[in-house]
Amino acid sequence: MENNTYNVKELAHKLKQGTITPAEKIWLDAWYVNFNDEEVLLSSSKHQNPEQLREGILAKITAQMETPAQATRKVVTLWSNIAAAAAAVVLITFASLYKNEVLNVVAPAKQIELTVAPGKHKQISLPDGTRIWLSPGTHISYPDKFYAKERLVKLEGEAFFDVVHDEDHPFVIQSGQLKTVVLGTSFNVKAYPDQIISEVTVVTGKVGVQEHDLPKSQQVIMERNQRAVYNRNNRLLLKEDYPNASKFLSQRTGLFNYDGAALQTVADDLSMQYDIHITLAPGIAKAGFYGHINTNETIEKTLDKLCAVMDLRWNKTGNNYNLLPLPSVN
Repeated sequence: MENNTYNVKELAHKLKQGTITPAEKIWLDAWYVNFNDEEVLLSSSKHQNPEQLREGILAKITAQMETPAQATRKVVTLWSNIAAAAAAVVLITFASLYKNEVLNVVAPAKQIELTVAPGKHKQISLPDGTRIWLSPGTHISYPDKFYAKERLVKLEGEAFFDVVHDEDHPFVIQSGQLKTVVLGTSFNVKAYPDQIISEVTVVTGKVGVQEHDLPKSQQVIMERNQRAVYNRNNRLLLKEDYPNASKFLSQRTGLFNYDGAALQTVADDLSMQYDIHITLAPGIAKAGFYGHINTNETIEKTLDKLCAVMDLRWNKTGNNYNLLPLPSVN
């Protein structure tokens, strides 16, 4: 490839992927040095918005490509060699510092918005390889490229995260008033916007949870089989042991296992999974349920199985499902 056909966008991608050639690297480093970094330090008087900044930088890129510097013959001396070596070190350092900023200009990250329908589960993979299992009724927002120091995603609802370790780029989840920070681990976040209580439960690794942008923010650090419980009304953030954290490994795909859980707990789980309301007849809320429920099945099929085990019956009124004892046999 000749110098006059170099494309900054292509070279930026090659630099990120590690496929750039030495000649291309030299050209790109030189372009970095000629680039006016005052453009990066956005001034409100010079640029009114990021689009104006992007247009100005792209115009500079075009000018650089259309008028490449012409090579001239120079007498090489010992001092010029030393100066060139020192300059190369500076160029490489400069390129490393500004790589992400330039990439975000020539190939800006796009924000992806995803919402999971009630009664559905979805698994996705992020650009860094992190895997996420999204529960029904959950909304998530994340960039299609991670350029920033933090790998930031925003969550409303519930999701199980298996985060790829990256010591230099913490993984951050913003969910309402909570901010969860990890390097690489697996954990479950439950933070529906219409619920007062939010929970972060750690299955493996270590997780930090703190309030997001609030005065005198609290924070806790949790390890395996611990969880943070946050009450947004009184801003109470507590850490507690949670030996059953591994249950989220099956629940992330919609499989719920109960070992004597109160029927009210089961009903609350089903209400959240299917986006419905379940009313229990008096006297049955504390009855213990032992069994398995697959919320990937229809709510009708799920209630049929639940009632068969608990000797109950159900009916429906609008969007409300009623669980009742079986009629007495005379």
